[in-house]
This record gives sequence, structure tokens and C-alpha cells, in this order.
Amino acid sequence: MQRLARISLAPRRARSLLVLALAACGSDPAATDSDGTTTASTGDATSTAPTTTAPTSTPATSDTTTDASTSDTSDTGAAGEWQFVTLAEQTFPLNNTDVLVEFIRADRPDGGRSFLLYQHAPAAKAPLVIQTQPYAGIDWTGEEVDERWAQQGDGIHPDVDAPDYNEADKIAYELQDPAEAVGANNVWAFNGFAAIHAYGRFYAGGTLADDALDAVAPYAFARTRPDEIDLERIGAFGSSWGGMMALFGASQAPPDAAPRVVVPISAPSDFAQLWTWSTDTFLSQSNNPAMVTGFYSPYWRRATPTVGSPPAGASAEPYTHAGLCPGLPGTVILPHDAWDAIIPISQTQGLAAACANVEPIYWPRAAPLDLETATMTHGPFAGEGLVPSVLIYTYAALALQLAPPEAANVYSVTSGPSLVLHLQLVLAEQKAGKDVAWILPRLRELADPRLQALVAELNQLQPSAAVLASAVNEVWQTAFDADSLRAQLELGLPDPP
Repeated sequence: MQRLARISLAPRRARSLLVLALAACGSDPAATDSDGTTTASTGDATSTAPTTTAPTSTPATSDTTTDASTSDTSDTGAAGEWQFVTLAEQTFPLNNTDVLVEFIRADRPDGGRSFLLYQHAPAAKAPLVIQTQPYAGIDWTGEEVDERWAQQGDGIHPDVDAPDYNEADKIAYELQDPAEAVGANNVWAFNGFAAIHAYGRFYAGGTLADDALDAVAPYAFARTRPDEIDLERIGAFGSSWGGMMALFGASQAPPDAAPRVVVPISAPSDFAQLWTWSTDTFLSQSNNPAMVTGFYSPYWRRATPTVGSPPAGASAEPYTHAGLCPGLPGTVILPHDAWDAIIPISQTQGLAAACANVEPIYWPRAAPLDLETATMTHGPFAGEGLVPSVLIYTYAALALQLAPPEAANVYSVTSGPSLVLHLQLVLAEQKAGKDVAWILPRLRELADPRLQALVAELNQLQPSAAVLASAVNEVWQTAFDADSLRAQLELGLPDPP
């Protein structure tokens, strides 16, 4: 991927945003080889790590980096258990301005450490978007494991740092350029939001509980910056294992910095059910059982110390639907493709049935998933269109639900053809007599009169409602404009043609 310099809200960047947003537990490009060895996905960039100079308390200026390791070691827990250290500061060009970034180490209550890339907003009391990144390689932590993996270079390496290494599993590693992380924040920066990347460092080992705490860290950190971050306007998103981090991190967030909205894409939400899927249902039907076992092996070696093998009892309870629901704050939007073989759609269906605040969004398919021939993917939805509809819905939901009420305009990305592809699936379900009311909240967001979206095909900002009206008209053979479509969506979908 090309290194970022000046970044605009443009379709070329939207594709890069997708790569970072949907980096998932093996989903792109994590295929499992025929011999069962796993190549779990990581990041999407080469490295330009921050360098440090003598310690200083002076804010960094354009294209400079400073060591601020002695600054802002605030606690967040009642007993003072969370502490945060700024390892370095650096400015990056973004959207024709310079943004300040802090590289943060979190010293956690359990004695572990988490790492955050915190991008400042241009004004005080800004909304915050958290992106959970389980796989991205980082080399600015000062820890031996990060330096060692970075020195190995991008590629496939033995999963030696994970619990109970079996001498067989391999994972993919790719070092992330901090500029790429900043570039992935351009929609949030365009809206005046702050942004945090929360790193899971899958390659460094750890456990399921450790990865969840990595996702709690940004909420605990936000509490130490109440003048900079609006603690009532925090959102988070991630995909697959990153979706797991977003989901379980939100469930453990401190109440005074809990997220308003979370979008875990293709996320595992019940590990007891996932065990049955990966060791029985999928495994028994697949024509390539070695592929299935090999793919899940690195994940279960990380999950087993937390939930047991098989998951059961008190240790597994917090990682099931019954244990997860009571702690889930805000609105939880779960996008999921019916042809997801890695995390079955039943995971999202079950969580939506169990939790009142969960809003699923589905990509239904005409035929059931064929487990005999299925490969290790999350389904085709992440590749459907120039800016796939899953990204359009995700970014619109986060931008609108986090924007302050006084914001006259809210900005996101869209693509008419991508929306048509998804709406055709919705129409097919509607014609089959299925309940498709789950799409209405997302369409109402896209029709919001405040939402201005960069149209990928045109590289122009247009009212999102106008783009949506054109897509709806194409699919339902209607003649809505933006205003009449908004009125229709308050009632429901148009009748099928």
C-alpha cells in the first residue's frame, strides 16, 4: 500500500479504510493452507515508527516527534490501577492540516500492558472513535516481542509467542506504518472527532482475556482526558477478532466512559457456541477438515486459558451471550454475512435475540452456506462494490450517533452501486416474506438530512439521502426524492414491485 502523505476524503482512501477497518481473524487474506497451517491476517502497511528525542513537555510541531514518557501518568480505576504513559508524540499531515498523535502505553490492573495510538481532535470535548486492531504490527512500544517480530519482517512466521505453541501453527505478520493508521482516521478527522487505535498484537501471544483488556484500555484512557474527549460520545468498531475486541471491550468499559455505539463486524460473541461450530458442525461437514482445524488452532490456543477447553463453567460465562448482554452499553450494531464460514451468522442472530440493545444487519443469500466446500472467509460482503455497503453503514452509524446535536453537517462515504447490491438482497428477502425490519435503522441514518457523503464513483460530496433514494428507486422501481424517501422509511420499506 502506498504511504500516505496529504490525505483527502477520496474513494482511493475509502478502499484503504476498508482494509484497515475489516482486517479480521484471517478474513483478508487469511486462508488456511491445505495442510492445515494457518496464516492469520495482520495489518496492511510498512513501518515508519516514531523516533524519539530528548524528553520534553512542549507539544510537537509539524512532522516532528518528541518523547513525552514522563507526561500524563493518570490513573482511571477507583484504586488507581490504570496508568497511561505517553511514549512519544508526532504530527502527521491529514486532510490538508496537521494532526497530533500520541503513542500510549497502558499499564493495566492485571499487570499487563496495552498500547494505543491516540489522534487528537482539533477542538476540546470531541467525540471519540475507537478502532480495535488485533493484528497490526507495531514497533514503537520498546518491548522485545514487538522489535523481534518487526525484525523478522512481513510474512508468515511460526506462532511461537502464543500459549501452548504446537510447533505447527503459523500466522501472518505485517508492520503497520503509523501514517496508515492516521490515514484510516480521515473520516473521523473530517468530522472533528478524536480517534484511537487499540492494538491487540495477536503475534505477541496473550489470551482472550488479554485481548479484551486491550480493548478496554481506550475507554479507561479517555477518562484521563475529559477536557479533550466527550465521554458521552464514544464509539468503537472492529471486524472478526477485532469485532470480538470491540464487543467485549465495550462490555467491560467503565460506566462513566461507556460507548454510545459499537459496531462489531462478523464478531464472535459466544465462545461456547463457537467451539461447537469449529470442532463439530463445520469440521464434520467440511471436505477439508485439516483446513478447519488448522485455521481455528491459533484462536483456541489464545481462548482456552480464559474459557477452558471446551468452554464451560464460570470462566466461560462472560464470553457467552448470557454473560455478555448485561454489560453491553449503548447501541450495538452487528453486520454479518450469511455466508460467513469463520463466525457463523447464528452468533449474531443469537446475540440479537438475547440483548435488547443489539441491532443486527444482515447480508442474506439465496442459498444456505455450503459447509462442504466453504473456505475460511467471512463471506463476500467485504468485497462487494467500490466502497462495500458494510463500510457505508458502519461509518454512517458512527458518524451520526457520535456527532454533537449542533453539527449542521456530518460526513461519511457512500457508493450507489454498493448500496444497490445490498438492497437487492433485502428485496429478495422481502419478496420471500421474511422480516427485513432490521435494515430500517440503517437506511434512516443514510437518509438523515445532515449526512453528506463522498460518493466513491464521482469523488464528490453529495447528500447521502439523494444517493440512497437513487439506489432505492433502482431496486424497488420507485420514484422517491430525498424527502419522500425519508417519509417512507418512517413507515417501513416500499412494497416490493
